[in-house]
Amino acid sequence: MNDTEQAPAPETTEITPLRWQCCHCGGGGLDSYGDTCRHCDGLGFC
Repeated sequence: MNDTEQAPAPETTEITPLRWQCCHCGGGGLDSYGDTCRHCDGLGFC
């Protein structure tokens, strides 16, 4: 390969993001009073 040729792009695969279940609401998004979990903002994961 000389200086003017470009190297082929490496093959890549998509990586799915990891989401951890909220340890305060158990993944439900609500606290014990039925309000939005303040730790995960009601999403259920961190």
